[in-house]
Amino acid sequence: MSRTREAKPTVANDRIGETAHERDRRGGSARRGASRRLAAVASLTLAVSLAAPPMAAHADPQPTRAQVQKKLDKLAEQMSHKVEQYNQLDEKLKIAKKKYQTALKSSKQEQSAFEEQRSRIAQMAADAYKNGDTNGVTGFVGSNDPQAILDQAAVFSHLSQERSSQLTQFLATAQRLRREEAQAKASYEDVKAKTKELRDQKQKLDKEVAKQKALLRRLGGTTPSSGGGSGGVGGSYNGPASGSARKALDFAYAQLGKPYQYGAEGPNSYDCSGLTMKAWAAAGVSITRTTHTQWAATRRVDKSNLQPGDLVFFSGLGHMGMYVGNGQMIHAPRTGKNVEVVSITSGYYLSNYYGAGRV
Repeated sequence: MSRTREAKPTVANDRIGETAHERDRRGGSARRGASRRLAAVASLTLAVSLAAPPMAAHADPQPTRAQVQKKLDKLAEQMSHKVEQYNQLDEKLKIAKKKYQTALKSSKQEQSAFEEQRSRIAQMAADAYKNGDTNGVTGFVGSNDPQAILDQAAVFSHLSQERSSQLTQFLATAQRLRREEAQAKASYEDVKAKTKELRDQKQKLDKEVAKQKALLRRLGGTTPSSGGGSGGVGGSYNGPASGSARKALDFAYAQLGKPYQYGAEGPNSYDCSGLTMKAWAAAGVSITRTTHTQWAATRRVDKSNLQPGDLVFFSGLGHMGMYVGNGQMIHAPRTGKNVEVVSITSGYYLSNYYGAGRV
């Protein structure tokens, strides 16, 4: 009799009888084990990433001192041109304001005369009313517009030919003065708006200059490209000039160390053309206000024939100073600097020399 070998139960057979609850417990344990393994891998990855050196962030290269200084020089040139434009507009603004004030005064005077005329016609209106004829005359009495009155032909039918002619002329004059007042006011407001716009542009340049100066200081550089001042306020001219030129230079040297301010004519601050104008005014000579007009008001001088007191111009008439001799000038440079004496035979003022004028 042969013996039948008993088969070993498989894992599947071992679990045939297990309950659903037991299967859930077994599956949960497997899932928890997998979660623990994933967490371990994540922790290891984080540890490796923290231990690795950080990647360097991309940044623009820092400019060199030479680059910053070059930009400052360019800004200074732009500033000089803006200041000159501002000075020209400021002169136009003064003229426009004066014209407007004159026109306004004339218009008011004519308005007073207009009121007198209207009072006289009022009496005529009363007489016309008594006669039962008020057509046109009452319109004159109640009107403030000369043109409206000129359009009322009925008014003149009550006047003598001479009186009518006088009234016509008067009303036409009043109308013209009102028109001139309106034109002068419009011109004044236009120049005023342009001046404000230019002032705003100049303020933006001021901020950019301050930004570049701060950067240059951080890089260990100096801010001026035009040389340094002598320090303190006031000085004495000891050169060879005589006569009016010496008086002008004496005044200019007395302003040494005073701050630059665009549009300023002293006594506490100056811009470039404001300083030269006041210096020559102290010598009894009027040379106008702006760089362009001072260039036009002086006769041309070759650089090799410069004399103390001559005006020297730079950057396409964007800047100017007064020659003092020995290849130097005295000038009011730019915002943040003071009146100083500098060389014009090297650096910025050599390369940007424009010309010279003799008063």
